[in-house]
Amino acid sequence: MKSRLAKGRLGLKRSFAKAANNSQTQLSSLLNRSEAPAWFVRSLVGLDRAAAQAAFADFLNDRSLDERQIRFIELIIDQLTHNGIMEAGALYEPPFSDLSDGGPENLFAGRENVVEGIFQRLEAVHSQVAEDLSSEAS
Repeated sequence: MKSRLAKGRLGLKRSFAKAANNSQTQLSSLLNRSEAPAWFVRSLVGLDRAAAQAAFADFLNDRSLDERQIRFIELIIDQLTHNGIMEAGALYEPPFSDLSDGGPENLFAGRENVVEGIFQRLEAVHSQVAEDLSSEAS
């Protein structure tokens, strides 16, 4: 009985992951949060594109970044718009690793301030989502 329940739960996770076009890792992360239903809904509806662009505007407007670096930032915005949230670890997986195998540290070599800024922006987006969800629950 326990085994069937575990298999059923895994099947449900896989179905949700496929339906939401999310990875198993991201779905597991969402379901393990204390606000799991709210985070899961956010992952389905995404984040407003203008809000995602505003969060990364200084990078998009930085004329010292090359085309691949700007594309990396645009991919982050695409992911946030589509998924609503994004774990920092995703920066080391496709489609990001398609631009740079070594992650943002390699792509932005010598630009540690940019790398740190990317991680700070992702954390700020997470914090804002959590704040928005808690205020919606109130």
